Amino acid sequence: MLAKLDRLLSYEMKVSEFIGTLVLLGIPYGVVGVVWSVTHTAHLRNLHGIDVIVSFLGSIVCWPVLLVANVTMT
Repeated sequence: MLAKLDRLLSYEMKVSEFIGTLVLLGIPYGVVGVVWSVTHTAHLRNLHGIDVIVSFLGSIVCWPVLLVANVTMT
């Protein structure tokens, strides 16, 4: 078990491979965030101007927290 962990942690990645991995992980996160934000827009009705944009982008980024808060509050 320790040998497998050591082999995993000793793996070297290039910067381009690291960036590619982050992009591949970020695309599904962003898609789920957009879907969550589009389907939960009730809080945007009372906002105007730049506040709508900032709140919408914030809900895209913070969708896991909003999901947990929505589940525990209902």
